[in-house]
Amino acid sequence: MSAATRRLATRLADDASLPWGEVGGGFALKLFRRGQDDGVYSMLNRFEPGFRAPTHRHLGDVHAYTLEGRWRYEEYDWVAGPGDYVFEPAGSTHTLVVPAENAGPTLVFFTVAQGLELYDAEGRVFMVQDGAGMEQLYRDALARQGVPFPAGVLA
Repeated sequence: MSAATRRLATRLADDASLPWGEVGGGFALKLFRRGQDDGVYSMLNRFEPGFRAPTHRHLGDVHAYTLEGRWRYEEYDWVAGPGDYVFEPAGSTHTLVVPAENAGPTLVFFTVAQGLELYDAEGRVFMVQDGAGMEQLYRDALARQGVPFPAGVLA
């Protein structure tokens, strides 16, 4: 199958064949798709109770679907739980937090367009996390665990 034909083919990313990449600090991920051409990536994130992400600004739209647990953005008055869908428009800036009182991990499936900018405590950009960067983060986490990068990640 040619690369062009493969891109047009409907394909499956099998959850069981994708290992968790333990990034650290209460965060792990499974990368399901890294769009080589469109800059869109899809991943399942696992956040431990009490996890707090750096404040970040989205460069494109984001879709999030919560499978387990609860999470919120410090800047809003809602809390997402199982079955909740969150849409984040390009340009939105917020800080993801997981309540410390959660009984277990929070699982959220995200589809991210164009990536995001991460800010330090002084409000300066310290990293831009796009599809290529997310793939590298996943590869590095797996390498630290001695796990090979899976063939099932869709490009």
